[in-house]
Amino acid sequence: MTYVYEHETNKCPYCGSSSVVFDPQLNQYVCTLCGTVIVEKVVYHGYELRVYDERVPRTSGSSTHKVHDHGIGGTEFSVKRGSKAERNKWRNMRRMQKSIRVTKEEKIVEKTLRYMNMYAKILGAPNYVAETAGKILSEAVKGRNYKNKTLKNMAIAALYISYKMHGLHRPAKLFVKQVGITLKDLWHAEKKIHHNVKNLNKYMKVEEPETYVAFLVEKLGLSNDTEKLANYILDLAKKLGLHIGRPGIGLATAAVYLASILANEKRTQIEVAKAVNLTDVAIRNRYSDLIDSLKIQVYL
Repeated sequence: MTYVYEHETNKCPYCGSSSVVFDPQLNQYVCTLCGTVIVEKVVYHGYELRVYDERVPRTSGSSTHKVHDHGIGGTEFSVKRGSKAERNKWRNMRRMQKSIRVTKEEKIVEKTLRYMNMYAKILGAPNYVAETAGKILSEAVKGRNYKNKTLKNMAIAALYISYKMHGLHRPAKLFVKQVGITLKDLWHAEKKIHHNVKNLNKYMKVEEPETYVAFLVEKLGLSNDTEKLANYILDLAKKLGLHIGRPGIGLATAAVYLASILANEKRTQIEVAKAVNLTDVAIRNRYSDLIDSLKIQVYL
């Protein structure tokens, strides 16, 4: 039995006919007009659907950048069923499969990605952020030799870069506090990644104050109305050019603080400052700029 299949070229390269079919028995693309075999021994890139031995259930995850082999070598044997001898047999095979899964050249990549997954779990990073970080790390450390401390710092820096690439900017001071390293370590690791992986900057999204608002609102337990008001205040501030030459995190924090007062959900400057690991002086200065420029009168 043959199935009509739309080939990539849509036409036979010899007779020009568009009647190209796929023969699953011979695993070939064939032109029905002239009989030419266009492609043979086609490789199927989907999931494995057939299990030749029903006694050996096999499982495998989807393709991912969070492991060194992209999940292709992640097929494992289940050892939950069968007799004791069979379970021991498949347990030994699984142990052997794990040992040969990582080649000598891939060991450093595998180790770094393990660190990255660990820190992604600590930070509660979304899956797409971890995927991007894994792709960056694989290219940054492959074929190179670094100490364990450097690998850990590079794993953290890759997550930090990935956050910025997805427009989910995080305050650097708060970020390093969560993972237990210094700002100096973060900058050095980020510099190494940029040196090893070219043209990363063109994928970075511009740091806008609005990108911090949702993070701050969630951290402080404020309502959606306060978030909308903070974004509106930032929009007015940007029209007046208050964001030029100033860190986005400071202006965003001041806008959230002002919005919390106007929405009767007031948080103290110290509470807001602790949420992003800033000083209350920085928030006070940006807050003064906002109320002076926007002509807002606040009665405390």
